[in-house]
Amino acid sequence: MSKNFRRFFTAVLILLIVTGVSSATTRYEFLTGLLAARGIDWSESPEAPYNDAPGFLLRTGYVSDTVSKLDGNVTRREALRWCVESLGMTFEAGLLSDYPTGFKDEKSLTAFERGCLVIASNMNPPIFPASDFKGGKFAGSTAIKLTEVRTILQRLGSASRNFTLDIIRNPVKGLKVHIHREGVPSGIPSWRFYADGIKSKAAADYFKASLKSEGYETTSAGINGAYSVRSQKLDDYNDIRRLETIAKARGLTTRIIPSMTNPKTRIVPRFWVMLAIDPSYFRILPIAARSGPTDLRTLSSIYGQNRVSAAINAGFFGTAKGGKGFPIGALRVNGRNFSLPYDMRGCMAWNENDEALFAVAAATEEANYWPEMTNIIQAGPMLIDDGRPARYDESFQSGLISARHPRSAVGLNAEGSWVFLAVDGRNGMHSSGATISELTEILVGQGATYALNLDGGGSTEIIIDGKIWNIPSDGYERRISYALGAVPY
Repeated sequence: MSKNFRRFFTAVLILLIVTGVSSATTRYEFLTGLLAARGIDWSESPEAPYNDAPGFLLRTGYVSDTVSKLDGNVTRREALRWCVESLGMTFEAGLLSDYPTGFKDEKSLTAFERGCLVIASNMNPPIFPASDFKGGKFAGSTAIKLTEVRTILQRLGSASRNFTLDIIRNPVKGLKVHIHREGVPSGIPSWRFYADGIKSKAAADYFKASLKSEGYETTSAGINGAYSVRSQKLDDYNDIRRLETIAKARGLTTRIIPSMTNPKTRIVPRFWVMLAIDPSYFRILPIAARSGPTDLRTLSSIYGQNRVSAAINAGFFGTAKGGKGFPIGALRVNGRNFSLPYDMRGCMAWNENDEALFAVAAATEEANYWPEMTNIIQAGPMLIDDGRPARYDESFQSGLISARHPRSAVGLNAEGSWVFLAVDGRNGMHSSGATISELTEILVGQGATYALNLDGGGSTEIIIDGKIWNIPSDGYERRISYALGAVPY
């Protein structure tokens, strides 16, 4: 253990063993205790010694706030934000910002704080359980006393050893969304900054030059006539705050993507969204841009061009010159064939009578295969067959099977509902992804009886009721060939 780390724990020990003190706690003291509760050793940082725990938290981005008065009293709303952020759940807080908290004074909180409160009061174990607050008020602006601080940090320490968050919502009748998060980030992140929406190469070059004058080396890339500027990996989150300010002053949109390997690999963060679709209210169809599956579009664009209430990216696809694409493997939509099967890969086929088939298809030159099925998609591998993990050898490369990646899947559950599943990945602060075996375990655990792996990686994305419910691993929506949509009757 490093000298700095020993001093840090000594300071925390002094803070936590004090008894009978009713005075407020400073932000410095709270952040020091927070880092101790999280159990992260800043001496692991390859970059620099951090002089104190608050400096570590603020410079590494575990806490994204700019805190100017560390000697000021910490408020309950600050403690709430910092605990949730330190567990790597910034995205989840934004996603759940419109979910009712159950507190009478929730309107006094920001949208992000409301999302944090949903998380902190519903996670297992909870950090801010509703039963702690008399009269049903959170009182976010209250300066919290040392006795409450000790309780909060003890709970945070328990959550840091592992926690689960399960939220179920019904945004539309016939659609049930299950949001799940488990595990914690345990490494030290670095960050990459992107500025998007630059209209020309000349404008991108000018912006790069202006950032260089501020001390930042960047690169640029153009896709479909739009340009982005990307920073090098940055270890100090203060640089991210500064770059965001510069980019937003120029009207640009920004992306912040963490880079981190979690050293405690037994507990990795994982986030997934599962959508159960009642066939009494919806039918499932392959959907694409109006001009067809050769026109690569984002899932948001495909969603907007079709009368659907939910969508998930579907099968594999390739790209060709001119920005066009093509589906890889079988694709049939309402009886029309767009592509024939790829040899010995998993398929899902179904018809308007809700008869479904999950099977491994052989290559064929015949268009009239499985004539009783009006819709077919192909991806693979098969995950679940009649309630049991499938054992088909579909000749995929080992890296696709055994490494953790973002994943998408479709299936049926025991109640006869269609299931869409998106598992985020390649983000050490939010979700590390899943192997094919882990993906199968999730689906079996949630009652799926049949399931097929879909295209994953940067294509993994799910939209429900017009909102994206996960983080695409590139930080933006990838253009895809086609998707699966839930079409209301």
